Formats: sequence, C-alpha cells, structure tokens
Amino acid sequence: MILPPDSRATNLVIWAILFGSIALWQIVTALHPRLSSLGDFFGLLERWWVTRWALLAGWFWLGWHVWVRGGW
Repeated sequence: MILPPDSRATNLVIWAILFGSIALWQIVTALHPRLSSLGDFFGLLERWWVTRWALLAGWFWLGWHVWVRGGW
C-alpha cells in the first residue's frame, strides 16, 4: 500500500504542481482554440444526469477527504 507523504512541504509541492498544470492547460487552450479546455470537458460530462451526479459525488468526496479529514 502506498501512503501519502507525511511532510507538509511535500504535500504543498504536490498541490502546487497539480494547480500549476491545470493553469498551464487553461493557458495553452486559450492560445490554441482547437484544443479542448477543462470547461469544455466538464460541459461534455454534464450533458447526462448520471455524470452530473457522479461529478457532484466526486466533489463531495474530495471536499471530505481534503478539508474535513485533512486537518490543515
């Protein structure tokens, strides 16, 4: 079993890389309109009620595990 890093600095670096990659993707898609942005991707997923509920459940799961159980 792989455990998450115990160091706060390591966790912050991981989050910075994650958010930095999302921001970079949005910048790239703004410069190249033929590529799909994250908004386009989530708009595609929200066409069907099943995926809307799955996104909502995923959002609740992420919020619970990051903010409630995390203990910043």
